[in-house]
Amino acid sequence: MILRFNKLSGEWQEIPREERQPTDLYLDGMLKKCLDHYKQVQRKDNDIVLIVSGAEGSGKSTLMANILEYISDSAFDPKKELIGADYLDGLEKIEHTKKQGWLGFDEGNAFFLATETMKREHRDLHKIFSIFRQKNLFVVISLPGFFRIGSYFALDRSAGLLRTYLVDAQRGYFAYYGKKVKDKLYRIGKQGHNENAVRPTFRGRFGKCIKLENEEYKDFKEQTLEDEISKAKDKWRKSNKETLTPKQIEQRVALEVVEKNIEKTGVELGELLNLTPARISQLKRDIKLKNLVKKQLKT
Repeated sequence: MILRFNKLSGEWQEIPREERQPTDLYLDGMLKKCLDHYKQVQRKDNDIVLIVSGAEGSGKSTLMANILEYISDSAFDPKKELIGADYLDGLEKIEHTKKQGWLGFDEGNAFFLATETMKREHRDLHKIFSIFRQKNLFVVISLPGFFRIGSYFALDRSAGLLRTYLVDAQRGYFAYYGKKVKDKLYRIGKQGHNENAVRPTFRGRFGKCIKLENEEYKDFKEQTLEDEISKAKDKWRKSNKETLTPKQIEQRVALEVVEKNIEKTGVELGELLNLTPARISQLKRDIKLKNLVKKQLKT
């Protein structure tokens, strides 16, 4: 359905397709019912955590933004309420989020992936989730793979899962798993990473989020990534100035930035790191192989 938020009435209104404007929100009817339920749960002094997973380029960030746009009654501001790979920036945004507010973890692999369990940031997330509970926040976590997340977040702290996927190379499709179905999928499908091990509660479609498409936000995202590259360079220069050559520092920086932004395209990362898309693809393969080896060594 096509929805438009009426500021005078304080409600979302359904709009005929022929009257649709670029700023209107397309939302699957079944998903709207779920989100309306979650809104009510949040208003009763509870927090809500949803997970959005899917392959690279399948539209996870877009679906997450659409959910936050609806939950926030069109007050969603991606610059203030989307958390990227910067841990300290994430802490600041969590601290300043109002009670019964909303947050999105874009590219949340930097925080939530099970391979990060020994890092201080991952351990601190248990404390962060207590803040979510105290503030009754609505939180959406975007991740490349549902089975790569730790069981605490996948089972205990999340209310539902939305998995995005492509159909004939086209974005805009998702499968929704309610609490019980999500938990069953994690337990049954995790061993073989089989996303089709359990039938979803329902399937639906989603469209673009205009707030992620405007030039202001695109410039903001590019500047954020440039700042991240600069911080990584400073870190490696300060800690390894006597042992690493400038070329080795550049290589370490590239690997670190790509790993933290694995969901970004090779073209986007290549332009900022001055590398070819083919080289970015090779770095992504190296990172995935490294994580696979770590996982096998732990089992």
